[in-house]
Amino acid sequence: MAWETQTDRTVKRLKNTILLLILLILCMGGGMGYALYQKQQSFKQGVQLKGELDQLMDDYTSVKVENQDLSAQLIDKDSIIMANAKEIQKLIASQADYNKIKRKLELLRKITQDYVHRIDSLVVENQTLTAENVQIKEEIAAERQKNTTLTQEKQALSQQVEVAATLKAYNLEVGTARLRADGREVPTDKALRLSRISISFTLSENDLAKRGERHIYARVMRPDGVVLTKDATNDAYTFTTDDGQKLQYSIKETIDYEGEAMSVHMFWDKTDKKSPAMDGKYDVTVYMDDKEIGRGSFIVRP
Repeated sequence: MAWETQTDRTVKRLKNTILLLILLILCMGGGMGYALYQKQQSFKQGVQLKGELDQLMDDYTSVKVENQDLSAQLIDKDSIIMANAKEIQKLIASQADYNKIKRKLELLRKITQDYVHRIDSLVVENQTLTAENVQIKEEIAAERQKNTTLTQEKQALSQQVEVAATLKAYNLEVGTARLRADGREVPTDKALRLSRISISFTLSENDLAKRGERHIYARVMRPDGVVLTKDATNDAYTFTTDDGQKLQYSIKETIDYEGEAMSVHMFWDKTDKKSPAMDGKYDVTVYMDDKEIGRGSFIVRP
């Protein structure tokens, strides 16, 4: 057996050292490679998680924008979603545990899905309410139309009854005379002698007409358009027609009407016996219940 020299031992130690260095370098390289691999994986996971988060938030934002009127009713959900999204962003930025972030994303997904479901429910409720409102409005419009029709029919019927209840003056005659001292009338159409105008007619029979006290007005208009009246400045000698006209009257007669035909006689006596009447054509109009019921005329000669 040959003895190992000093040189052999030195070479052997050198070889062992080099081998150890090579092993160390290989281990360090493997560790660095693994660390690099882990870093690449972490980056990929971060990109993936960021993409999932962005997709969730894009979907949430789209639903919110499309339903702005309804989203105002879910402000509490908005706050929760935004808080969770910010927390996940921080975790991704800090490269926190992948599984932890995934759990947070799943929770956020459930919250946003519930948000979308709530929005859909509100849309359906609003559509239902809108349809009900449309139906109610249509029913109200139909009821109003029905009421309008009934009102019009009632007014038409009332007008028909009113027309049917209107009385007429038949066989209207106007006479002129001189009133003698003994009260007797002497017919005359001379302006100087005339002192009384008499109006006679038959008031029609009408079962629909109002019973009781009724007022009849006669207007006697001179040839110059002036209505004969006791006092032209006094409203006491006026009446109002059914169309709102305020007219002066010459004669007013109050009767008790019971629905049967009756004779009516009205008189106008000249106040100034010495002054002659105006010659020409006089027009006579008779009113009852503020409606015209008859017309007549007469001539006064010079």
